[in-house]
Amino acid sequence: MAFPGIPEDILGSLEEPNPIDLGVLREAVAAIANPPDAALQAVVDYGRVLLAANTVTNLTGAKDWQTLIESHLLDCIYAAAHLPEDLHIVADWGSGGGLPGLVWAALFPEKQFLLLERNGKKAAFLDEAILHLGWVHAEVLTGQGEETLRLEEDAPEVVVARAVEPLPKLLRRMRKAQLPFRTLIVMAGSNWEEAWEQVEPSERAIWKLAATHPYELPANRGKRALLVFRRTRK
Repeated sequence: MAFPGIPEDILGSLEEPNPIDLGVLREAVAAIANPPDAALQAVVDYGRVLLAANTVTNLTGAKDWQTLIESHLLDCIYAAAHLPEDLHIVADWGSGGGLPGLVWAALFPEKQFLLLERNGKKAAFLDEAILHLGWVHAEVLTGQGEETLRLEEDAPEVVVARAVEPLPKLLRRMRKAQLPFRTLIVMAGSNWEEAWEQVEPSERAIWKLAATHPYELPANRGKRALLVFRRTRK
């Protein structure tokens, strides 16, 4: 089924986040962008587009501002605080509804973001969202990530994955793809250590866990961690 389009009537009638949720969002954005106003507005604009589109197709489980902010937007913002400043091109592996790719694009307009999505309906949403937001620094690559990235002239320095597949399978897939990037960032849940222990020794020898950045979502939404892997060899 094709993406039916962002419903303009719903988009125009969506209320702003309540002041408490907006304050929490502003505080998180302020840790990255100072002053935070432009970046915060960009995040809210994206959130509005996502919530409107979510009424006609299933992009995330979030149907309201509070859930979207607490479970998704803050997750992406907290993780973004640990991105190296000198990155130029970031690829979002399995971008889905644009998490984290479009949230990070809102925070870092000076960087280029490649949104990799093989689901045609979700890729069509991403294209329409970027057009609606007017962001020239984000691009959708529709198809299997391994294939679409090989066609890119400018390779990303980093690939990020959020809720795509189990860690052992993801690391194996990335190693077999033999793509030119060396750094893989994984946004993981609280059980990441158990998942890392399940990775085969041969894969652990290739992927060095260079850094871990734990953080916690509000309202008992759970503990999360940003994992930074460096590939030691192909």
